[in-house]
Amino acid sequence: MAAADEAPIVRQYHDSDREQVFQFIREAFPPEDSARVLAQWAWRCEGSPFTLPLGPAVYLLWLGERLVGMAAGFRVKIWMGGAVCDGEGLGIWVVHPLMRGRKLWQRAQTGRAAQQVVRSPIVLGWTRLPKRRDLRLGARTDHLRPLIRVLDAGPLLERFAHSRAVGKIGAGATAAARLVSYPFRRRSNNRDGKVVRLEAFDDRVDVLWERARRAETAMIIRDHRYLNWRYIHRPDAKYLLYGFERGAELEGFLVARSTTYEGMSWGYLVDFLAPENSPAALSSLIDTAVYELRRLGATAVVCYLTDDAARSVLYRRGFFPAPQRNPIRFVLLLPEGSANFKRFTALSSWYLTMGDGDLELSP
Repeated sequence: MAAADEAPIVRQYHDSDREQVFQFIREAFPPEDSARVLAQWAWRCEGSPFTLPLGPAVYLLWLGERLVGMAAGFRVKIWMGGAVCDGEGLGIWVVHPLMRGRKLWQRAQTGRAAQQVVRSPIVLGWTRLPKRRDLRLGARTDHLRPLIRVLDAGPLLERFAHSRAVGKIGAGATAAARLVSYPFRRRSNNRDGKVVRLEAFDDRVDVLWERARRAETAMIIRDHRYLNWRYIHRPDAKYLLYGFERGAELEGFLVARSTTYEGMSWGYLVDFLAPENSPAALSSLIDTAVYELRRLGATAVVCYLTDDAARSVLYRRGFFPAPQRNPIRFVLLLPEGSANFKRFTALSSWYLTMGDGDLELSP
């Protein structure tokens, strides 16, 4: 048993810690959440193509010989308006239930703790926790409102109003909305391009990345190594992968997912990329994904994004800002005192989708 006044330390995770870490996860999370974290562990925390040479982005908080906390994520490469930097998507941040309220993480931020981990210079993630906590840790936070397209209003109204009569009214409203909005959602001019299903990402997406990356924006690098790890190799979810092809070239891609939310069938537009001057490609990808998610029974389709060009396309496809009772905020940690990163402190300077960080890694 660690003494109450003993100084907590943080050190980086190693393979030899796995058994103790897994036991900690079972004790720190509810059963359903711990099962998900354990199922994702090897893929998420150890399997990123960018894990080496820095090692896993997993940091263990120790009090004496007792593991009392953990922060865990994955390594990524980030395009910072012309420079390539190491980064990490940090999503799991937890203290053992019996040790909470002792400000252990804050106490461990100074002294010898800083000498026992190898951190990426850029850390990003998402949170619903109080903003004051992130500020104490030196993070910048911004609220990001999702966009939603309602495909069947009946289940939504019935779920939140607990009324089947209201649900029938909502279903009628959905049909009416389709008719009213149809002229604004007509199919794009594909200019001989076509949408295809992808089994995996090949080197064509690397060429697309070079063309579609935003010159003055910060973005996680979406090359074939990252995309296949993120969306093909994930062990506990299946994604719908679409590409927009023009001849032999890939003009854009979109990743979607069918899941459930509060008992309703739900759709996510998880990730997408097309050149800013190719709105037709992105429009066609969105139309195809929404059609398939509707066929799979989705009540609504949701996405998170910051890119103005993509947002304009989504508005034209019938999406609108969704209200949030408990807002999601983007969390960013940048090196202190670095003039090179100063222009990336605002949310508007980032290209983000819900595939970035861990926003979509829970059900």
